Amino acid sequence: MASSSYRLGVDVGGTFTDLLLIREDTGDTWRAKVPSTPEDQSLAVIDGKDQILENIPDGANLVLHVVNHGTTVATNAILEQKGVRVALVVTEGYKDILQTRRAQVPGGLASWIIWPKPEPLAPLELTVEAPGRLASDGKVVREFDKNVFADRLRVIVEQKPDAVTISLINSFANPEHEQVARQVVADLLPNVPVSISSEVLPELMEYERTITTVVNSYIEPSVRRYLDNLLDGLKGKAKHLRILRSDGGLSSVSLAKQYPVSWVMSGPAGGVTGAVSVVAKQTKHGNLITLDMGGTSTDVALVENGAPRIRRETKIGDLVVKAPSIDVRTVGAGGGSIARVPEVTKALRVGPESAGSVPGPACYGKGGTLATVSDANAVLGYLPSSLLDGAFPLDLEMAKRAIQQVADDLGVSLHDAAEGILKISNETIYGALRLVSVEQGYDPRDFSLVAFGGAGPLHACSLGKLLGAWPVIIPPSPGVLCALGEVTTLLRHEIGRAFTKTMDQTSADELLDGFNALLTQVKQVMRDEQGVPEEKQRHTFEADIRYSGQANNVPVKFELDAFQTEGLSHLRALFDAEHVKLYTYSLSTEVEIVNLRVIAEESRAELPVKRLEQAGSPDPPNSLASSTTTLVFEGKEYEGCPIWNRSSLLAGHILDGPCIISEMDSNTLIHPDYQGEVDAVGNIFINEASDKGSVKAPQASEELQTVVVDIFENALRNARAEMDALMTRTTMSPAIREQQDEFNVIAEPGGKMLVGQFGSFIGDFLEAWKDSIEPGDIFLTNDPYSVAGAVSHHNDWLILMPIFVDEKLIAWTSNFGHMTDVGGAVPGSLPCAASSVFEEGIQIPVTKVAVKGVWNTDLMEVIYRNVRLPEWNRSDVRALVAACEIAGRRMTELHQRFGDAMYFAAIDDLLSRNRKAVASIIGSMPEEPAYFEDWIDDDGQGVGPWKIGCTMTRKGEKLHFDFSETDPQSPSSINFYLSIAM
Repeated sequence: MASSSYRLGVDVGGTFTDLLLIREDTGDTWRAKVPSTPEDQSLAVIDGKDQILENIPDGANLVLHVVNHGTTVATNAILEQKGVRVALVVTEGYKDILQTRRAQVPGGLASWIIWPKPEPLAPLELTVEAPGRLASDGKVVREFDKNVFADRLRVIVEQKPDAVTISLINSFANPEHEQVARQVVADLLPNVPVSISSEVLPELMEYERTITTVVNSYIEPSVRRYLDNLLDGLKGKAKHLRILRSDGGLSSVSLAKQYPVSWVMSGPAGGVTGAVSVVAKQTKHGNLITLDMGGTSTDVALVENGAPRIRRETKIGDLVVKAPSIDVRTVGAGGGSIARVPEVTKALRVGPESAGSVPGPACYGKGGTLATVSDANAVLGYLPSSLLDGAFPLDLEMAKRAIQQVADDLGVSLHDAAEGILKISNETIYGALRLVSVEQGYDPRDFSLVAFGGAGPLHACSLGKLLGAWPVIIPPSPGVLCALGEVTTLLRHEIGRAFTKTMDQTSADELLDGFNALLTQVKQVMRDEQGVPEEKQRHTFEADIRYSGQANNVPVKFELDAFQTEGLSHLRALFDAEHVKLYTYSLSTEVEIVNLRVIAEESRAELPVKRLEQAGSPDPPNSLASSTTTLVFEGKEYEGCPIWNRSSLLAGHILDGPCIISEMDSNTLIHPDYQGEVDAVGNIFINEASDKGSVKAPQASEELQTVVVDIFENALRNARAEMDALMTRTTMSPAIREQQDEFNVIAEPGGKMLVGQFGSFIGDFLEAWKDSIEPGDIFLTNDPYSVAGAVSHHNDWLILMPIFVDEKLIAWTSNFGHMTDVGGAVPGSLPCAASSVFEEGIQIPVTKVAVKGVWNTDLMEVIYRNVRLPEWNRSDVRALVAACEIAGRRMTELHQRFGDAMYFAAIDDLLSRNRKAVASIIGSMPEEPAYFEDWIDDDGQGVGPWKIGCTMTRKGEKLHFDFSETDPQSPSSINFYLSIAM
């Protein structure tokens, strides 16, 4: 038996380290789950490897061919702020680049006022300004002076930084200055690692390039030590060690040490690659939505035609770096998510707070007393009496006690409370599943849902119903699927470069020259650094493209042969189609090619897959069930439900719901009227039963009404998040895309706001509008006096759309955004010296600009002709409309999902709940008047200060605001419309 025929996959989690060993010539597998060792993750890796080899004949003498490793070492170093002291070298005048960051911060417009700004990873005292300057085309504007730079660098040499980042302006176009600076640093700080931005990220966007390179330096020494320790522990036991990148590919140790920023999200990538290996590559289902649910959170991703969707950035906490990663979205919904009922709203809330592993859910019997998702599953019978093959008994009485407290707070039964907790948790996950599917332009009904992780298979059937993604697939060993993904994935590397030309400024030949140069480079790296010969490499070509004026790029993959035949028009068509898929619309404006990229991956050598014995009958014998239990669905008890032992099931067995399928690392729940079928490699395919008969799920009881409203509220929140995301990604006006100066409202037919900001002005509009309102109508205004002050100046353009179902008005959606220019006396349209509203620019009263879906293009051209940047306004109006249309579709889906009566009942209850909550808050305030005053220093014309004074008095359940202490109206532009709705 050749020792080189074994490969080991290792996935390090916060609680456990999962390992899976596969014999390459037979497909036999062995697995282990050992406690993680956060102080040094390599200890658990070595311990787990030793445990597995004990089960292999002559395992003590076995030398593994390769160990493929997914790890959170880099992630933890960032999240726990345990990186090293980084010195930063920047171009003169750019010393504050990490302090100024981007205007876009968590929470929307003006959130910077209260946002606790994190300390930069490279502090100002370790920042050095380098002489010299390059133009954006790479030409030298000022020569780099080595002597001056060396003198400045000596100031920080004495502070002994652990790593150095060099990020000079426009170095993406010419690396020469950075290379010279690196040599100076090497002379003065020998043995200190140096990262230069022209190698880490040779792309446009100065801040993103700098922070990405700083992160690379910040984690490089610690991950280098970790990898060296792991290599020492594997010495003589493994021929190769490879590290899982954030994009799901593998990297050699040498490249992983050089570019650790490429694997800061190594952990979540493993499960997705596992789903690809077990499901996409072994079945006919190549389009997948993955669901990895653990104790604290849930990760979801999308796989199209067997390839995970990749995004060009990676987010760790509040930090965003430009490094490719599988587009995994995470929500705070897991088995340990805590359920609670706030006193003010009396609304059921689940997560994101978690009970963690200590004390954990109440059913764990480790001292936890708060109700969690796991406790709800236990109370409803969805969990067996013990976990981990009987090694972990559950305390059902403690679970019931915790859920009963929630039931009492809600005024419902024990089982209704438990089902409500699961429905709210599932709705949160459903929102994340929509982010990776619907928001990216994909119909989830064209995909299958793959559920794994410790808790994913329990919730899979419910989420399949919500998403419409069938079959729901439970892969073998779902609790260790990440390790399986790591053992089967492939070596990968990519090289890119900035290009930054419009299609009118370039040619197909110029692009081909650029791609061929990158192809030569990536072939060499794969051959020399990864050990993959050219004949065993596959190459993908990609360009980042955007409409001129946008800041966010859309990556577009293409076939080189098609591009050589059709030229630039081929790229334009692909980009327009991708923009429509992502954002529902395209533009006729000029297109800009921003970056070129070539991605190389080794050719797949198929591993044999162990196949199950074929069952003689689709009905599994009762002897394969370890026991029976009672399960509760929609308030109905189902007795005698089998708990199947998954390891005993054969290919072709069909399992009728309701039932549980139990295994060491996870449990699968199949609902009534659904069934699971075991395939040849051990996947369980869950579908609706073909013989459902006439059994109907009971209608929601009056006690469950509060849960329906909570689900409705969650869906509204998700719809608003979709609107915000579209606006910040597609608009051209910097105030919208950078400062997030855009606000949206979703309202019921009468104009009362259901979700949004700045109050509901739609009621005032409805009172003033005397003409018809029909499906497909679109209204536009920027007049503060027409919409009760919902917009504060002419730069804010507001779109209103009525949403109809079968000629019945069911909702209003609205969005406004701050346009860069709307004409007027000065560029930017906000003249400080203005004394009338007419000096601000074009004034648009509430105007129906589209009738039954047909735009009044002549009118819109008149409007655009009166602004300085007509293409920007044209694009941003299209984005506003697209955002409203998306929200309209979500309201239509809610109406279809719940039916007309329940839809409007939920709206009424939601509004009533909010009224009671606000009344409760007001009622808790003292009756004594409260006074506030502030001052505006100057009115823009040298006159001031101007006083704002307000007295607030509570009278019963109402607040009265008296502004009589405020100074009279100014003749300048500092006055603000007093909006009652706001």
